Amino acid sequence: MPLVEENCLNNQRDIFTENVKLNYPAVQSTSATVDDYEPVLYLNSKPKNIPRPGKVQIPRARYYSTELSIKEKLFIGILSTPQSIYSMGSALNRTLSKHIDKIVFFLEGAETENLDLSIGSIIGFPDKREILGPFNMLQYVAENYINEYDFFFFAKDTTHIRGGKLLEFVSHISVTQNVHLGQPLDIDSLYCNLDAGILLSHTVLSKVIKDLEWCIQHTFSQSNSDNFGRCILHGTDQPCQVSIQGLSYESHHISKYDNLESSIQKSSWPKDLKNVFTVFSVSTPEEHYLIHHYFSQQELIDNQHKLQEIQEKISNLSSYLPVNSTKISWPVGIEPPFKPHGRFDVLPWIYFNTTHNFLQTELDVISEIKGLYKAEIQDLLKSTIQWMKITHNDRFIYQKLVNGYKRFDPTRGTEYILDMLFLEETTGHEMLKRVAAVRPLNEVEIVPVPFVTEHTRVVLLVIVRASERNEALRFLEDYAKACIEKQDSTVMLLVFLYGPQDPGKGEKEDVFGPVKDLVNTLVNKYRSNGAKIAWFSVKTIGKMPPYFAIIDLVSRKLSSESLLLLCHVGMEVRPEYINRVRMNTILKTQVFFPIPFRQYHPSLAYNHITVPDNVEVKKDLGHFDTGSFEHASFYLADYLAIRKQLENTISVIKLDKDLKNEYLYSLHFDLFEMFLQSKLHVMRAVEPDLRIRFKFDLCDLESSVTTYQECLYNREQNLGTKSQMAAEILSHSEHGSKENVHFNDVL
Repeated sequence: MPLVEENCLNNQRDIFTENVKLNYPAVQSTSATVDDYEPVLYLNSKPKNIPRPGKVQIPRARYYSTELSIKEKLFIGILSTPQSIYSMGSALNRTLSKHIDKIVFFLEGAETENLDLSIGSIIGFPDKREILGPFNMLQYVAENYINEYDFFFFAKDTTHIRGGKLLEFVSHISVTQNVHLGQPLDIDSLYCNLDAGILLSHTVLSKVIKDLEWCIQHTFSQSNSDNFGRCILHGTDQPCQVSIQGLSYESHHISKYDNLESSIQKSSWPKDLKNVFTVFSVSTPEEHYLIHHYFSQQELIDNQHKLQEIQEKISNLSSYLPVNSTKISWPVGIEPPFKPHGRFDVLPWIYFNTTHNFLQTELDVISEIKGLYKAEIQDLLKSTIQWMKITHNDRFIYQKLVNGYKRFDPTRGTEYILDMLFLEETTGHEMLKRVAAVRPLNEVEIVPVPFVTEHTRVVLLVIVRASERNEALRFLEDYAKACIEKQDSTVMLLVFLYGPQDPGKGEKEDVFGPVKDLVNTLVNKYRSNGAKIAWFSVKTIGKMPPYFAIIDLVSRKLSSESLLLLCHVGMEVRPEYINRVRMNTILKTQVFFPIPFRQYHPSLAYNHITVPDNVEVKKDLGHFDTGSFEHASFYLADYLAIRKQLENTISVIKLDKDLKNEYLYSLHFDLFEMFLQSKLHVMRAVEPDLRIRFKFDLCDLESSVTTYQECLYNREQNLGTKSQMAAEILSHSEHGSKENVHFNDVL
């Protein structure tokens, strides 16, 4: 507040005058000592709001490893030539790539345009001067990989490298050490032998690449090892070392006079080679594989000895365990058997012999052992017989398998109990030996597969026969609600199978007329949603053609990138199932054959209660039909590639008249068998969202005997459980006559 009293103003002028004059009208003072100067503020050119300095944005790396300078462990660069890359380079890549993440082949005097890059990373240099090859390699590594790895190993394609041993070696070396490691050219040499391999640390290589121009100018020797070593010594003053931190680098030289194959086979190769990292002067790809086989065999023997020692130690320590503690399971080191919590958790044993399984499921009394299951039993017997010979010093001669029992334990693997008949060699008496065996589960391994997405467009290929018109109408309505209304990325192609006497397109009484009318109605109704439904007509001879014949005809109307899903009109349309199809079908890698849940006969499953609209997945209402192969998903490009390979065996169906060939209907061969013959992985798994409504199958008497018998068997399995069928027949017999009862009459 301005001060208006004179006595106050006079006494406190020095304190308040400036504030009063700046903020308020000037106070008229009677004092003669007041300064006439009044300051004037010019605010026209000044901003009203002075901008404050913002926060400094510090760029952050995308990954923690980049910000913390965490590097990969080992990079390997191999000097090769265009003449040897497909032989020596390929052999080295096959034996080494399993252990090392990054291997790059550098070719002297070559361009990569004319090379097959399937071997891995191949870098070609047009410079044809061989002595500059190592420096071109260093220059490329400096530009692309210098900040990504802790250690760099350089060698030639005539050097066999033990990748696992080398990776274990560098894992024990501190990344702060200056490492220039290898085998000296001679006793007093300061240079390492490039043929034996040279290991450099990140710190050493960073110094070397600064003086590459000097290295190129002072390249006068015919030896790559001399030029390479001179360059390293000039840049770092670090001579070649043979050991670091108590660890030694060892290599072995193969003389051109050595017969490697015979020396390995006769076990005359030096026994002290288990610690070497490289074997150099390899002359052929076969020698790479021989050396790799030798070291793999030695490592396997060493691992078996270590496992045996560990098992013995565990067994010896078991005596010191408390009395109430769990005993050590057999075999030592493998999970103990699963303990059931109730009678429903008991793992069943399956009885078998060398040819058949008995009571494998509640529906199968006996089933033949085929394929991999047969190979499993043969391998089991072979291993057991070999173990008996070693354990009993060849006293017993195997005669036959009397009884076999097996069960799969999800905690440990497959267990076997074998009753085997042997003949004692000395006395000639027959002896029955019971042997227990376990095939343990291996460590779970993640298999890399190409990336797939749930946004891929699926083409639903629906095959409709004249007798399935009503089911087709319901199927289309379900499809509209489940897919079109939700704008799911799908397209439907209906394949109408006309019989020889069925009225077709253009006729008033078209057998598929109502279905076509509904298609047009749905397309017009859901035009804004992008509904796409089309049909394709096929004239048949009255028999159901094989699925591959239908796809041959339809493939001309579709793009090769299409993802096809074979559908049945009796199935429920569920978006979850279509999404699973997208994820389980991989181009050039995998096809999907789901096992559907098929509904039992409603009179048996629901006991004459009102049948619900949707199929319920319950034990007494249906079963997973393992004999069904009519549902499949695959990319058309994969199908066309396989079909082209089989064209000489089965001609491609191009026209409807090709379906008149009776040879097609005698084949016990269809899509599933076709994909099994390819290199694609065939995924076969139960699919709870693929649900099939019940329909009584009509078996064609004119089909082949095998096909007719399979149809009868599948129709039997799809009716109901044995207890349901037995109860229905007994109930019918009690209320009716006591004569023979036919089950078809009951239903």
